[in-house]
Parts: sequence; C-alpha cells; structure tokens
Amino acid sequence: MSSELAVTMLGASGVGKTTLLTSIYEQLEAIGEEVNLQLIPNLETKAILEENLQRLKSLEYEMKADPITSGILGTSALSGPDSLPKFNFDLGKKDKKTECKLIFRDYPGGYISRKDPREREFIKTLLRECAVVIIAIDTPAMVEPTIIQGENWQPTKNSGKWHEAINQPEEILELFKAAYFKLDEPKLIIFAPVKCETYVQTEGSAKQVQEYIKKKYAPLLEFFHDSSRANNLAVVTTPVQTVGCLIFWKIELEYLNKPRFWFRKKGRDTLYSPQDNDHLLRYFLSFLLKLHNSTLLEQRSIVLRTIRKTFGGKNEFEQAIAQFAKERKTTAGFGILQGQQWLNL
Repeated sequence: MSSELAVTMLGASGVGKTTLLTSIYEQLEAIGEEVNLQLIPNLETKAILEENLQRLKSLEYEMKADPITSGILGTSALSGPDSLPKFNFDLGKKDKKTECKLIFRDYPGGYISRKDPREREFIKTLLRECAVVIIAIDTPAMVEPTIIQGENWQPTKNSGKWHEAINQPEEILELFKAAYFKLDEPKLIIFAPVKCETYVQTEGSAKQVQEYIKKKYAPLLEFFHDSSRANNLAVVTTPVQTVGCLIFWKIELEYLNKPRFWFRKKGRDTLYSPQDNDHLLRYFLSFLLKLHNSTLLEQRSIVLRTIRKTFGGKNEFEQAIAQFAKERKTTAGFGILQGQQWLNL
C-alpha cells in the first residue's frame, strides 16, 4: 500500500482556493513531460477538477471587450465537513506503480469564521494533520487601490483597504494559534498570492507583492517565527497566475459598500494560460525530499515515517523528485521567508 501525504488549502470564501487547485491540475501533463514523474488524479478528483478547468477555459469566450468577474464555484459541503471531497493524486515515476498518494483538502471558505465550532474544529484538525498548508491570498484585495508607475506600482494610504474583510488574516492567525500551540514536527507553509497577473509582470513589482505579504501578514509571520516553533516551520511565497489571461481593472462599491472586483482580458485573443503553479509543487516536493534525508527528526514523527516509507530505497524516484524540485524559482516574488534548513537540496 502506498503512503499518504495530506495538503490543505487555507483561505476565506472567494479568495481562489479551488481555482488554485484547478490550475495545479492543469499543469500535471507538462510536469510529467519535464521529468520522469506522474501525478494522476483518481476518477472523482479528475471529474471535479476537469469541470472546473473547462469553466476557467470558457473565460476565453465570455468576453470580447467587456469586463468580467466570472470564475468557478468554490467547494461546498452537502452535510457538513464529513461530506467534503478529497482530491486524491497518485505520485510516482512514469508507467510505474504509485509511490505516494497526495491528498489535497479544500472546504468552503466560510469555515474559517467563528460561527460554527464544528467547522472551525475541522480546519484546526487539518492544520494539525497536514504536512503542508497552502494559504491562498486574494492579491488585489491585499494591495489595491494602487497607482501604477512604470516598473513599480506605488502604494497609497488606502492600499489593501479590503484585505482584512476578504482575506481575513486575523481569523487565519487564530486558527494557527489553536492548531500549532504545540508543534513537534516540521510543517511547510506556502503563501500563494492568486489573481496576481497584474502585479508580477516585472521583477520589481513581483517583489512588491512579497513585501506586501510580509507587511499584511506580519502578526502571523511573527507567530511562525516564535522560538517555540520556528525550528519546525518552513515558510515560502509562491505567486501563482491562476488564469493568466485576466488582469485587475477596477473596484466598484455595491450595496452596503461591499466591493466588487472587476477583471478584464489582457487582449481580445488572450487564452487561459496559468503560470508558475508548478513552482508551488517544486517547493512542496523540496520539503518532502528534505524530510526524507533529514537526521534532525525522531522516528516517532508521523510525517517522517510517511516520508521514509515513500522514498526509502527508491533511488530513481528520489532522483526524479530532486530534479524537478531544484528548478524552483527564487526571485520575482518567490522565496523562502523562514526555515531554509527544511528546503535546502
């Protein structure tokens, strides 16, 4: 039986968790062509993500010159957390048996609120059990309104005005405080700015996105850096252009001053073309490979036992993982904020 490793998405409603997961799915074939690896979804996962993918691709045809706000529906639960789907992928060498199962967990963004204790407890359990947490960030909400000035867009006093309401960083901090009160095994935290096409077209502006993460999530980063848990946490930033073809256009205030974010196509013939989602996986697999080779962990670690079971004695599989992981981006908004020791190859 193959080993299982769990990854959870984390983010408020509408920030783009499901779109991010779908864009990763879209890149699987390209990843397989690059190295001798395959990441194959099971039938249920493939059906859900393929439907989402076709919806995202339809953005190419829904607009000529008019703005759109279309996307895909987020994950929903029919009867509470137990009814949520698990997105299962088999990881292994091409045309070989599965070496490991990767399980991505998604959930309705409303779960991070304090309204339903059962939903909050579900997320805290995911944070405790999953080796990797991907924090999806609505980038326009984090940085707009701004003034674009050449290579660098400059903040105004109202920059990130909608960040608290949309990305809910305080709620996310409270969840981590509850889940990581005692942290005795390593975790990887990935800050993944999505809807970021407007802001990552140059090295300078992409670096600004990373600086915004440091500023807007400063209390959370301070929590991660506390001496009681810093040695067990790796933290990275990986901006992902989840659709590629849309750029931010404007914000309109609707009823009760609720913001509506409008996007438009880069050009009339621009197609759905997500970018850089593979680098999120490269950091993820770098972390797993480092855990396998680490002498810093005790055998009682659940994560370590799973990793050793996956990689132990499988030199060709390990080499394929290392080849893929070493090509990760380290500039243009990508980088390690903490825990370099868990990501060095």
